[in-house]
Amino acid sequence: MLKLKFTIGEVSKILDVPMDTLRYYDKIGLLPSNARDGNGYRYYDLEQFDSLITIRMLRAMDVPIERIQGLLTSDSLEDVRRLIADKKEDISRQLTFLTQLSRKLDTLDEQFRRFEDTDMIELVKRNPYWVLLTDSVMESGDKKLGSRVQQQVRSISAHQEWLAFCHIISVVSKENLESGQFHSYLHNGILSTFPMEEHTGGFHRLAPCYCARKCVVIRKDGYAELDGHYEQMKAFIRRRGMRIDGHSLEINLYNQYDKHYIEMYIPVAEDRGMEGGDYI
Repeated sequence: MLKLKFTIGEVSKILDVPMDTLRYYDKIGLLPSNARDGNGYRYYDLEQFDSLITIRMLRAMDVPIERIQGLLTSDSLEDVRRLIADKKEDISRQLTFLTQLSRKLDTLDEQFRRFEDTDMIELVKRNPYWVLLTDSVMESGDKKLGSRVQQQVRSISAHQEWLAFCHIISVVSKENLESGQFHSYLHNGILSTFPMEEHTGGFHRLAPCYCARKCVVIRKDGYAELDGHYEQMKAFIRRRGMRIDGHSLEINLYNQYDKHYIEMYIPVAEDRGMEGGDYI
């Protein structure tokens, strides 16, 4: 014989829904139990069983309880179809985020490994980055600079996922590199490894270019320590028969309370004339 009624415990076990959740649904009228016996036990019939499956599906889509009630009382499928379209867009964005996160983790693992030898200077092709540049925080006398940066960030039309893939950067001009004024910054800013479309505003793309690279670890207030590293990089560039061919890029890759882990890049070209790219 087909069983037409289920106890709250049976429903809980079959659909893996906690009994407290079922009692809550009953209390707020989302899924009232259909009948109670003399002992006050809740029972659910097949129609409620089907409704609970629908509710469970919607909750799996992270639909709030209040919206579920509206969807179940609607007299058409229009609202749920719109919900499905929105959720598909959300999932597509999440998949993009997770793909980028996986790549970011691979990149970070490779970057952190390089800090095992902070004496090493390499000639590398710098990855493409997207940067939002501001006036130098240390050089600018604009007391409203912080507010202007906030407005810049808020004006970006991309979803906020990019914030999980960004680093603070500092830029030293080619002229100051050559003259040894390593702390007269041309720009500060934000670097995003998350691809930013042109229409998002604020960001522009740095094309790959050949650079001398050094990974350094400095103390929290030890930015003066970068001077020696810059001199070492300039000596490396000269020994290679190359010249400085653009502004440097300091990427604050990772911060601990007392240490900063920084990647330093100086664009280079051969003295006899290597074609340059779009340098920062």
